[in-house]
Amino acid sequence: MHNHNYIRKIIFDSLIVFLLFIYFPFHLNFQILNLLTVLLITFISDNIDVKWKNNSRLVSNVPGFLVAYLHGPQYIFAASLITLFRLNERNYLKRIRKFLVYFFMYYGSYIIVNFFDLNIYMKLFLYISLSKILNSLLVDITKFDIKLFAIEYVFFIASLPSIYLHLLSQNTIVKYYFLSQNLIFLGIYYFITKYLYEKEEEKIKNKRLNRFNEIMLEFSNLLYSYSIKASKEFILNEAAKFLNKKFGYKYVLISEIDYANDIIKRISYAGFSKEEFEKLKNRKVYASEIINEVFKNDYRYGEVYFIPNMAEKLNKNDYFIFEQNINANNIKNKDYMWNKNDLLAIALKNKNNDLIGYISCDSPENGLRPTREDMQILSVLAKIVSMILVHGEHFKEIKKMSETDYLTGLYNSSKLNKDLQMYEREKNLISLAFIDLDNFKKINDKYGHLKGDSLLKEFSNILKNSIRSNDKAYRYGGDEFIIIFEGINKFEARNIIKRIKKNLTRTGLKFSVGIEDNNKTNINILIKNADKKAYTAKNKGKNKIIY
Repeated sequence: MHNHNYIRKIIFDSLIVFLLFIYFPFHLNFQILNLLTVLLITFISDNIDVKWKNNSRLVSNVPGFLVAYLHGPQYIFAASLITLFRLNERNYLKRIRKFLVYFFMYYGSYIIVNFFDLNIYMKLFLYISLSKILNSLLVDITKFDIKLFAIEYVFFIASLPSIYLHLLSQNTIVKYYFLSQNLIFLGIYYFITKYLYEKEEEKIKNKRLNRFNEIMLEFSNLLYSYSIKASKEFILNEAAKFLNKKFGYKYVLISEIDYANDIIKRISYAGFSKEEFEKLKNRKVYASEIINEVFKNDYRYGEVYFIPNMAEKLNKNDYFIFEQNINANNIKNKDYMWNKNDLLAIALKNKNNDLIGYISCDSPENGLRPTREDMQILSVLAKIVSMILVHGEHFKEIKKMSETDYLTGLYNSSKLNKDLQMYEREKNLISLAFIDLDNFKKINDKYGHLKGDSLLKEFSNILKNSIRSNDKAYRYGGDEFIIIFEGINKFEARNIIKRIKKNLTRTGLKFSVGIEDNNKTNINILIKNADKKAYTAKNKGKNKIIY
């Protein structure tokens, strides 16, 4: 579907470019030095990946196309061709469309500008302005963001002074210096936007982490209700309410699969009226059709199956649709928006990994489709609910699962919060180490998340084998870990951290760590203080212990 959309856009763009060639032809006569200059500046600037806060890639190749404008339309064509060789773009359809878009916006602007009798400086200003407008019309019209437009336009305009000085200069060396100056400015622009982008990423990361901690803590409380012999119906009702209130899905429906009779049995719900639920309960829905259409690996992430626009393919009685309920006005890209026909199903399985039921969620309050992090959390909840349904007598195993990180086997943040509350009550001496792996994002970017996950597992095993039996290790989130040392101060804890660093040598991983104890610090702010020290360790060159 996504490739089909790109092909349609490419056909439309190709038609426009073809018409430009027909009505405004040009000759492909080049001067070799001018051509090399245009290609080099365009290639360098086009491969500088400048991102804005919402992960949008900004147009960075304007320095090359400004130089191309000075030499003529054939150089604009050559500069457009060089964008086909962008290093980090793997999708050939995207490469083709970028070439078409860049040629249209820059050559189209060139044509319009030449209709006006202006001096070269005003022509360059008009050329830059029209290029940005055409870019927005062709690429961003469905998700136009005035702030993004302004940021990009400021960069376009800021590229002009160097070109003006290039035109005014008489000395050849000085002229080429001013051409290269735009690349220097682009580098500065890249680092500024990178800082803002990473700051925004950090904010989102912390927000998600807090949400994850809160969700897991509350859901673990739900598990305790099973320890007092609560019924299956009670647990499922609580799970439905939890997804309704905490995850913000307006409608939640939990169903069991009756394979013998090939029907779906509705068990629990949240967000419906009792009358609406009874209507859903009385509808005959064939289990075989739901299983064959919904639970395919193409739609799967963990235990979650998300299928865009699936409900329109099913009989309307097979799924519930009440309203679109989109209210996230700050998101312009419709690909992120929840569609009224989207289907989100959370699989419930038995000990043999057979599908025994599912949880349907509809109409999220934020109006957005689930993120990768959402589906990770929902997958953990699905496994826990499945275990409750099938292994109710194994409460300890379920409780342990709710307190354990799914990837590393270390304790999770929910368990950390409970333990800190316990230590606060007992008033015993503890030390807390906040560990942040150095340059881990680069490992994920270079080798992929599978390699990153493998290293996280290896690091966690070394952590568990290096600490004492009464110490506890937690995965705090992503590449951040916490260790609580019982009965020792931060100076003694430092020695254990050194041992971990030594045991870690063969993996190539390094980390920055901050250590704090509760001798003079309240337990409630141990994490905050240790985190600050870890941050200081990173700023002082990484791979350090601050205690």
